[in-house]
Amino acid sequence: MFAHYGDEWFRGSEQVLFDLLTNLDRDRVEPILWCNGEPMAEAGRAAGLRTYRTPFEFYFDYGSPRFNPARYLSFVRQGVGIVREHGIKVLHANSAAAAQWLLPVGRITRVPVLAHLHIDYRRRSRFVCLLHQADLIVGVSRQVTQDFLRDGIPFVRTHTIYNGIDFARLIRGPLGDARHDLGIARDAVVITSVGSLVSRKGQDILIRAFAKLPAQRDIRLLIASEGPERAAYQALVAELGLGAKVRFVGYYPNVPALYRATDIMALASRADAFGLVLAESGYFGLPTVATRVGGIPEVIEDGVTGLLVPPDDPDALAAALLRLIDDPALRARYGQAAKARVQALFSVEQMVAGFHATYDTLAGVPRSRLGWFGSGFSAKPYLKAILGQTV
Repeated sequence: MFAHYGDEWFRGSEQVLFDLLTNLDRDRVEPILWCNGEPMAEAGRAAGLRTYRTPFEFYFDYGSPRFNPARYLSFVRQGVGIVREHGIKVLHANSAAAAQWLLPVGRITRVPVLAHLHIDYRRRSRFVCLLHQADLIVGVSRQVTQDFLRDGIPFVRTHTIYNGIDFARLIRGPLGDARHDLGIARDAVVITSVGSLVSRKGQDILIRAFAKLPAQRDIRLLIASEGPERAAYQALVAELGLGAKVRFVGYYPNVPALYRATDIMALASRADAFGLVLAESGYFGLPTVATRVGGIPEVIEDGVTGLLVPPDDPDALAAALLRLIDDPALRARYGQAAKARVQALFSVEQMVAGFHATYDTLAGVPRSRLGWFGSGFSAKPYLKAILGQTV
């Protein structure tokens, strides 16, 4: 059973989960989807998946609602019922939040729990979501699992499975001509950034870096996404006098067409566990300029598929962008290497193969080793937290 907690949208972690669900070998895995968001539920039903939708809440974390014992226990009871009705052999939490009620479900039913984590979690979140008690923590990059190792989780209970892209999905449908639709000249150099308009994605740093590029050149910046900082970033563009050279295109309806219209992909994240858009754009042969944070260096090979710079450094970002702007041959070389790397490491096939092997291993754990104090139980992180020292 795959439990997903998310907002009312269908974006990164939803897309990764959906690609996994729809590419699993149905002779080996029968997926059951349990989620809170209607977009995810609609996608599951449309794909023919047995889907349950529950308005989940999670508690004790930053911004969480007041703990409601009755609601929490109702999630656990429903989960136990689903497990028993369908004979579930493995529980897959597609976020930290989902693990908060899936862990008790697993303990009660003696079914192993896998926590699939798409972002870094702060210390409090790791503890209140019971992540240290998962039988296996799977990160979308090696960097995601590092805090758990420091907390005291044994290395053997962590694993990395890179996000996989369904290449057929990316090239399905009309090609589109984003340059024509957006009124951009064929000989203009187009820099594109796809990432939520939030501080963590560093779009303000990218805008400041763009302002340092030669004003006389026909260089355009496209920012594709939405978020609470949009008004502030638009004000920054106006303040810097960038005018029509920077365009906020929102949730662009044909992202593959946007990639085809792009010369350089840019991501100025202050933190990022993987950077799915970097792998997607790499499949389209785009070189990247990105920040050396989180899991991005596992996706972008510096000096081979793109250039990595320190975070919060507009000067370094601008210099890297200008290097690629001035050297079309280098862009082409990096782009070719990026496509080869993505096809080798970040395909949906490799992701599915990784999870098939993981599910087989977990399903093979004897029930006698599961339960409240079974193989997934870990006291060390709590002892370390209480004593404030290495145990």
